[in-house]
Amino acid sequence: MISVIRSGLSGITQEISVISNNIANANSIGFKKSTASFDDVFSEQSEKRSGSLTGFGISLKQPNRIHTQGSLKETGQALDMGIVGNGMFILDTREDTGVVTYSRAGSFTVNNQGFIVNLDNTPILDKNQNTIKLPFNVSVDGKTPQKLTNVKVEPDGKIKASYGTSEFLTIGEVGLARFSNESGLRSIGKGNFLETTESGIPTLGNPKDLGFGYIQNGSLENSNTDISDELVRLIKAQQAFNGNAKMLETERKATELLMR
Repeated sequence: MISVIRSGLSGITQEISVISNNIANANSIGFKKSTASFDDVFSEQSEKRSGSLTGFGISLKQPNRIHTQGSLKETGQALDMGIVGNGMFILDTREDTGVVTYSRAGSFTVNNQGFIVNLDNTPILDKNQNTIKLPFNVSVDGKTPQKLTNVKVEPDGKIKASYGTSEFLTIGEVGLARFSNESGLRSIGKGNFLETTESGIPTLGNPKDLGFGYIQNGSLENSNTDISDELVRLIKAQQAFNGNAKMLETERKATELLMR
């Protein structure tokens, strides 16, 4: 009995940790909340002796990541991008990890080398996994090079820039990746994910391609965490923890009496 109660306490503690992480990231751009799920644990010995299973408690499975759409907030920043619908940005982390990573966090800027990067200075990639460089100066119609004056991102992911005139030139295109099982992606923090065998290999494309969403320029996707829901879950988990803790104390006292 004590082992079952301890198992319950351990499971609830881990559930509280998952909920707390959701709450802590409620304001993190592109964050995807998780839910805790459990497996029942049974005694193999009891099955051998009696042919039936005796419950030994629960064990936490890998938290389920929920990849539902977060709300979008307008920022007015030229290179902020919110994805409406399916798809994730492709990030060039190959130098550090050997592979690309994926994210819904769309806060981008231009670094001093002209590459479009996220807040960690990680370049965004197109669908062919090439970096996207935004020239600071361009010669339009063979004239004297003009400085970059404006930039925007179209719903189909085309990045366009103007250089001293009202004419916009297409500089590159944002690539997106989608997965048959997003819940199978492995979180590596900061809203970034790695593909796994469970997620399947990504399908790469451009915004507005078949099966992909589109870009809302000048906006960012909020976390999909609902604070009210998480607080309700947290209260229930804490109540369950307190109940199990009381049961454990009662069981401990009863065991001590029997051993006297």
